[in-house]
Amino acid sequence: MSDLENTKKIESGIYSKGKIDLESIIKSIKQNSNIIEAGSIHTFTGIVRSTSKNGKPVVSMKIDAYDELASESIKKICEKLKQREGIIDVKIVHLKGEFELTESLVYVVVASAHRKEGFKTISDAVEMYKEEIAVWKREDFSNGSSEWIH
Repeated sequence: MSDLENTKKIESGIYSKGKIDLESIIKSIKQNSNIIEAGSIHTFTGIVRSTSKNGKPVVSMKIDAYDELASESIKKICEKLKQREGIIDVKIVHLKGEFELTESLVYVVVASAHRKEGFKTISDAVEMYKEEIAVWKREDFSNGSSEWIH
């Protein structure tokens, strides 16, 4: 039995930090029975940056979510995107917990027949989850203050 056959199927949704990584998601997506139709796998990894949208210096971040609702929204996004021509599979995994600068927050993986539809779908997936899922983040600033945002 190969390593891929031993890999558990990973569902899109909310996971606690440290429970899942990008390599595991890619291995899982390769288990899709239609993966032989794919010519590319695209990935996006969102990480903690050192400044807020308003330019405030960020030192750390906390992500929290209403797990059931957020996971349901993520799964709906993935199902919608998988209906597109040439899209084999879509996985979105958003992490929650305490994060330091440069740590991974979210993974988006798209398997597609050709790169063009894969690039478009991964971009659309990022925009959709940013708008639609019930996730909140607390940015902790260098001056000791913090702010929760959705």
